[in-house]
Amino acid sequence: MVVFFNARGVALVSDKKIELDATDWKILDALQNDARITFREIGSSVGLTAPAVRERILRMEDAGIITGYGINIDPAALGRTMHVIISFKFDSDRAYRLKPNAILTGLLSSCRDVVRYWETYGDLDFLIEAAFSSKQDLDGFLDTLREYGFARTHIIVMSTKEKYERPFEFA
Repeated sequence: MVVFFNARGVALVSDKKIELDATDWKILDALQNDARITFREIGSSVGLTAPAVRERILRMEDAGIITGYGINIDPAALGRTMHVIISFKFDSDRAYRLKPNAILTGLLSSCRDVVRYWETYGDLDFLIEAAFSSKQDLDGFLDTLREYGFARTHIIVMSTKEKYERPFEFA
């Protein structure tokens, strides 16, 4: 059993998986291209009425497939020209006073320059996306991270794709 919040903030308990048909995937594609598109516009492109599109979207929200709606922001347009991905690994030879993941999660959550982060399994402990106004701000953040482990920085030159597509199906 899974508990989650749908896009309207309603807590739901679900133990069922819903199957998406080709029309559902077309609706998801339209929403990913423009989250502000109207039900009517989607309906005309997928061959459904606006109320039918609305019902399908609500069903996908309630199932936890659609978890929210958002916007994309260009960090450089906000003066954040150092857009980076940082791979981070805790120093396994060091003894930590508190659980290290809790320490780093607190640090990352409180840093205004961190856009998002992921706790990972494998060779790395965290992947961090951040956007800094200057090299000095980035350096200061890296100095803080290095108190806990090893950080490798990757400067983002361009973002190419952020979209979920229908899985390929064999005929």
